[in-house]
Amino acid sequence: MKPADASPWTRRARLAALLAVAAILVFAGATKLGDPARFAVEIGNYRLVPPLVAGLLAVYLPWLEIALGLGLCAPRWRSAARLLAAGLLLAFSAALVAALVRGLDIRCGCFGGADGGGMSAGRALARNGVLLALLWAGGLWRRERAKDC
Repeated sequence: MKPADASPWTRRARLAALLAVAAILVFAGATKLGDPARFAVEIGNYRLVPPLVAGLLAVYLPWLEIALGLGLCAPRWRSAARLLAAGLLLAFSAALVAALVRGLDIRCGCFGGADGGGMSAGRALARNGVLLALLWAGGLWRRERAKDC
């Protein structure tokens, strides 16, 4: 028995939601690859991890974002990529909230230098909420075997 919402529109909406998140993750990762030192400083501005850990995160997080974005495009890896991407967005959001609670005036650093110095923590939190909603929407019809996704 097919789910009631297995219409072509539903499949396209699901695919569009996942592709939007995938594109943002790949873009965010790619913009930080060129200058890991700058990204390490941006991570350090959150004052959550020691400099060595910030340096390691600056090297590996961009690759993780790219891998998760590509995973959202591959049917075989989609479920795992959705779960890991949601976890990453929640971790980023927790770091932003921690900075706000401690009164740190920081820019998110989410897109390296591509966003003109970064967006405010509040705007970054709102964006993360939208991305999480898109990930959720992309998995609403998970039981349906999507051949076009």
